[in-house]
Amino acid sequence: MAAGVVTVGRHRYAVGLYWENSPAGGRVAQNAKEAARQPGQQADFYAVRPGNKDGRVPQFGLCTSEAGQKVGMPSLAGCLANQIPGSWVGAFRLNEGVVVTVVRDDLIVPDGDLFFSDEAGARDRLIQEVGFGGFQSIYAPEAWSIPGADTVPLTLLLDDRADIQLQRVAIPRQAKIIAAGLAVTFIIILSAIWYRQEKINEENALRAQQEEALRRAQQAAQLPSFLQQQVQPEPKYERKWEDAPPVSAVISACHDGLSRVPLALFGWKLTSLKCSGASINLSWNREKGSTAPPPGSVVNDTGATATQSIPLAGLTKRGTEVLKNSDEITNRYLAQNWPGVIARISDDPPPPPPPGYTGPWTPPPAPWVKRSFTLNVPELPAGLPTYVGDLPGAIINSMSYTPGGLSAAWLVEGVIYENRK
Repeated sequence: MAAGVVTVGRHRYAVGLYWENSPAGGRVAQNAKEAARQPGQQADFYAVRPGNKDGRVPQFGLCTSEAGQKVGMPSLAGCLANQIPGSWVGAFRLNEGVVVTVVRDDLIVPDGDLFFSDEAGARDRLIQEVGFGGFQSIYAPEAWSIPGADTVPLTLLLDDRADIQLQRVAIPRQAKIIAAGLAVTFIIILSAIWYRQEKINEENALRAQQEEALRRAQQAAQLPSFLQQQVQPEPKYERKWEDAPPVSAVISACHDGLSRVPLALFGWKLTSLKCSGASINLSWNREKGSTAPPPGSVVNDTGATATQSIPLAGLTKRGTEVLKNSDEITNRYLAQNWPGVIARISDDPPPPPPPGYTGPWTPPPAPWVKRSFTLNVPELPAGLPTYVGDLPGAIINSMSYTPGGLSAAWLVEGVIYENRK
């Protein structure tokens, strides 16, 4: 007996896998990969039979590629076991040889996925298993004259099922190199397209400014003389980033404030956590059972949700700060491969005319532009200080934490002010 590949209907199936029950509390695929790497049991492929609602534990089967098995090929024993529940044993003649499958209590026994090129050996193994007893059904060729055996064809039992398929234990090195090369090529192409689009947007913005300046000059030439004598003063745009606290101070304040957050409360599930540097705002949903509200929280009228705001120590303004050019920030974003995106947003609106000025008010745009940014980091402070901690003109608007086990993460949102070209 050995591993092999057989043909049933329009599918080719892998046979001869060694099956194990997956330990409780672990991921079946991970357990299969660890078992496949054990000395003396190294395997190239694994197949997984998930557990079910009736309490059946998950299983995985292991095999090598020596007999022609391939990724995506269905496992005959796995598909049959999912198709026929309970305890049963069967021997099935095929063009390539005879397959013997042994299932007890809805689980494939470790050596119950067998392939025989010799029909006599297959019949002996079937008779041995039948002698042990405990089967609800027995399937065997009619010519074998096995008492109580059902001779239904394998194609009818299998019903073209092919859902339990082989997966590769490790990705081949060549495939990894090809995938990495494709990823690098894609990033380069995407960066080139984005850079070209930025250049086009900047050229369009400059052209619009020139057209607006020409329009204002033409309007001024048509004004009455007493209005032409009034020179439009220079607008005073607000340098908003200089009134905001330093990015590093906001990160530190939020990180330090987390020690005051009751993350685990009996009967309550944390649904959102958002920090602005001035405060941390929390929301919970009540779960079933007797519960007490989170300390310091406000519970809504239905008692289903609770909110709380934790104030943080006041932060000071950063003061005078010289902005960087857009291309410097773009190069930094690409070189550090930020885990997020940056995008151009609308300019700050022009300030109102100064007191006493009565002429036309068409101020030029601010000498800076803005881009929004988002960063996704698994924890604070993580790489935030490296990405934006020392970046002039950067402002953090909020840092939001999304609970979710392995998928939990921080979403950092903010704005970067840059010199206008």
